[in-house]
Amino acid sequence: MSSPSSMQSESFSFRKTIRRILPSSNAPHVVDNPVLSGTIREYGAVTNNAIQASLAALKEASSLASKVPYIAPIAGLLLQALTMRDEVKQYKQECEVVMRKLNRVASLVVNVGESCQTYNLNEGDLPAGLRAILKSLQMTSELSGIEHVLKDCAKTRGVKGLLFRKDLLGKIKQYDGELSNVLQAFQAELSLDIRFALIVEGRDAVRTATTEIATFTARAPPAPQIFFGRDAELAQIIDVIFTNIGVHPARVAILGPGGYGKTTLANAVLTHGRILEHFHDAIYFVACESVTSSGALLIELGKTLGILQGTPDVLWSHIHATLNAKESILCFDNFESPWDQPDGIKQPVEELLSRVTELHQVTVLITMRGAERPAQTKWTKPFLELLKTLDHDAAQETWEEIAGNHDEFSDKLIAAVDYVPLAVNLLAHLSQVTSPQLLWEEWNSKQTKLIKRGEMHRLSNLEYSIQLSVDSERMRANPSANNLLGVLSMLPNGIHNKQVGKFKAILVDLDVMACLQVLQQCSLIQLIGERYQPHPIIRQFCNDKGFISFQDKVLLEEFYIGLASINVQEALPETYAEMLLEVNNTKAAFDRAEAVYQKALQIHEASNDILGQGQGHYGLGQIYTDLNKLSEAEASYQKALECHRAVNNVVGQGNDYQGLGLAYLVQDKLAEAEASFQKALEFQKLANHIINQGNAHQGLGHVYIRQNRLDEAKASYNKAIELHEAANSILNEGNDYQGLGDAYLQVNDLDAAERSYQKALELARNANNAVGHGLAFRGLGRLYMERSQLDNAKTMFEEALNTHRQVQAKMWEEDDQAYLNEVLTRMKEDPLE
Repeated sequence: MSSPSSMQSESFSFRKTIRRILPSSNAPHVVDNPVLSGTIREYGAVTNNAIQASLAALKEASSLASKVPYIAPIAGLLLQALTMRDEVKQYKQECEVVMRKLNRVASLVVNVGESCQTYNLNEGDLPAGLRAILKSLQMTSELSGIEHVLKDCAKTRGVKGLLFRKDLLGKIKQYDGELSNVLQAFQAELSLDIRFALIVEGRDAVRTATTEIATFTARAPPAPQIFFGRDAELAQIIDVIFTNIGVHPARVAILGPGGYGKTTLANAVLTHGRILEHFHDAIYFVACESVTSSGALLIELGKTLGILQGTPDVLWSHIHATLNAKESILCFDNFESPWDQPDGIKQPVEELLSRVTELHQVTVLITMRGAERPAQTKWTKPFLELLKTLDHDAAQETWEEIAGNHDEFSDKLIAAVDYVPLAVNLLAHLSQVTSPQLLWEEWNSKQTKLIKRGEMHRLSNLEYSIQLSVDSERMRANPSANNLLGVLSMLPNGIHNKQVGKFKAILVDLDVMACLQVLQQCSLIQLIGERYQPHPIIRQFCNDKGFISFQDKVLLEEFYIGLASINVQEALPETYAEMLLEVNNTKAAFDRAEAVYQKALQIHEASNDILGQGQGHYGLGQIYTDLNKLSEAEASYQKALECHRAVNNVVGQGNDYQGLGLAYLVQDKLAEAEASFQKALEFQKLANHIINQGNAHQGLGHVYIRQNRLDEAKASYNKAIELHEAANSILNEGNDYQGLGDAYLQVNDLDAAERSYQKALELARNANNAVGHGLAFRGLGRLYMERSQLDNAKTMFEEALNTHRQVQAKMWEEDDQAYLNEVLTRMKEDPLE
């Protein structure tokens, strides 16, 4: 082993080498080791290239440190396990999670081996805790056990796979947990990297480092030259800082998703004129991106202040004295790196931060990914809200400042990425060499994969930045959160807070509330209005990477197909309310539902199940009707009718004719619609189905009112009211009164129309039918326009618009807005009317 004196010049660089052993929270799957430079690629997915790089490195690791006997056998076990990756067929997604952790263990083991070789270390030179971890890995059956489970997953398929599903998944989960414990132990031991440096050098490495870097001080970076759309946040922070000077210095957390400009905003604060004038040269910027422990944070803070000397206690004493000497402002940038760690590391980091924030001479800023402020510090109110995306003008100005070629295609691009600052910035830089039009074409095929100027850095690669949040410690501690993120990414409208209980029942293997909490903490989703939703960019990324598990996908499809299959005319009030909440998600599931129905049809055809075929064709007819694919809907209902006729299924034939009637009505094929509703009525009478008889009369009323056969329309609606009232179908009865009001309005019987609309309003309210509620308001608005009561009409149209907007009934919103515009125009033209 080299003498201490021969290693003095290497001490500081070696400490940085040792730090590479730690899986950085900012880049948990990337190591600086050139041997492993391609080990963890594609942002967390274990690719073939990554595996090959790992295998090569592990083979080399077997001979890296002959004096440390644990390395070779561990490398051998890892080799055996990782080579199984491509053979795994069963439970591939669950095994992939284990593979990632195996790969991370591999990178740690190889780095330890390389460091031992570089510094000529023997077994006894390693810290006791690290020796214990390596010895445990060598002696344990964990790694060989994982290999056996992977082999089972490789050879277990089909029915056998289902029979052994619970056993195999249980073992996978067990080894996944054990690997997590191993990685956590590595993290806890190696976070004390300064201790490793002291052992290697045999003397006070920190003091030596002090003589090497002397009075190095990291001041704030220069003021951002491209800074748009954050004036309000900048003004709030400056106001908070100067309001609290002389009272208690401000403690401000700048929070938000990755790529939203937190560091840029912090730099704008530190270089603001008032800050420079007040704090002069006592402005400090602590870069925390590569810091993963309280000890490393203390050293980085000392480095920034130019006082890197002595033991931790001595170092803190000097830092304390410096920060108490005069007023200063200090920013911890990317504070999530040291903070977002297992509790054993996080708590000391919070404690160190609280020791800084309790000082009465220092103003403190932090920037952090996520939505949660560190504990143990009293943050200044009012809290700064999470950073949001840019508005359109700020995004446009950013593009123009960077590229100078803003046009209609750049507008499409910045709208497509929903004004995320990092995405706008990267796309604008790309447009300097590729026209916005070509970029737009590329976006339509590559989407988030397009947005990068480099491979593996949070500021040059959008997907890498997203993956950093996905791979944060909080997410790793709750692997199910990834599953729920996959589910949310399949739903354009996310999960309404009223539906959380429903999703708990659907996704029984997930702790839905705990997952929602973690996803919000990491700023991967937000509660927008009353819905938990990921940002569109996150949604695209997760869908592209296949985050949703096969099991969850099947459960979602079953739920939405079931919801779509409910006859809206027969739905109970609570079911109808759920259908309204899920209408956009249901539509998004229809393409997948179509495939499921088609597959079901193949099964029914193979088994000659005529009734099943009829039900399948009817279900497709409903899907096509909702998607406005009306010719396909007609064809499906006709095939369903053939099947139900073949087995003499009366109820089925009645439903098929009802579906055909609605499809014809929407296409304005009124004669065909009338004939279909009449046939539906005939079969529903045979089946003695009261509600469906009322539905057929309601359909006929719609046809007659379109044909201006208003007496027949009124008669049909009244008959529908009678039947629906007898069946206590409140929702349908409300729709009947709505149609009756329209008929009275057309014959100019305004008093009767008003009574009908008021009754429709009452029933819609009782049935929790928001769409019907809005339509009744609109009917009253039209009535008031006929009476020239424009103020009342305006109020009713506004109520209709607000009601439909709440349930995102876009088609009705557009009509409400058109009526509102019409009445506003009349009021403007004749204010006395």
